[in-house]
Amino acid sequence: MVQLYSDPEFLVETVAQYVGSGLKLGEAAIVIARPEHRARFARALEREQLYPSPALRMLDATGELPGWTAFHQAVGGTIAELRLQYPAVRIYAEMVDIFWQRGEQKAAIRLEEFWNELGKLQTFSLLCAYGIDPLEASSYGAAFDAVCRCHTHLIPTRDYARFNEAVNDASEEVLDPPLAQMLLKLAASHRPHTEMPRGQAALIWLKQNMPRTADRVLEEVRNRLLGKPALAAVSPAANPIVPARLEP
Repeated sequence: MVQLYSDPEFLVETVAQYVGSGLKLGEAAIVIARPEHRARFARALEREQLYPSPALRMLDATGELPGWTAFHQAVGGTIAELRLQYPAVRIYAEMVDIFWQRGEQKAAIRLEEFWNELGKLQTFSLLCAYGIDPLEASSYGAAFDAVCRCHTHLIPTRDYARFNEAVNDASEEVLDPPLAQMLLKLAASHRPHTEMPRGQAALIWLKQNMPRTADRVLEEVRNRLLGKPALAAVSPAANPIVPARLEP
């Protein structure tokens, strides 16, 4: 499971809920994060009287890519130790994002592969996070697709229904409504294997197949979610909107 975020509060809410839910169920948790994030997670869990806890391990997310053996021994060893005392282990890890933010996407994907290999050997649930804005056109590409392939679920927003509605309405704003619905249905039939809101799947498909149109849709989605005027509301007489056509 992976979360995309541009708002740190969204990250804190998600991690606190994910880790806190496990602790309330009697499970153990491991948090591998930057110092400033660990402090914010701890405060959020403390408000729920879940921190400190012997079932919770807070570890530093380093900026060095370990070899498989070192990774297996350090992380796998901690999981094995906790599983002796607790029925399940939840992990939040953001080491991958440190590499991503430094432009070292290959290292991030390699570490994701380590997590997947470890998942074949030991039982745990994993939440990763990337400081990626899903409404920025520059966020998309081969590396983004690789991140999706490494996870079972993608969480790009708090409110899936509002996100889906914004993508639908933005697509109809940029395209003819019938064309927009046809393309959204086509995108739905080519969804990635990763579970995600249908609006996010549609944006990925548009970016892969109609990049210029996708950029306009992304801009309009951002405007709608942030409460900015829609395209049709901005001087319609002076700036008539010409519906986009299928890209060659």
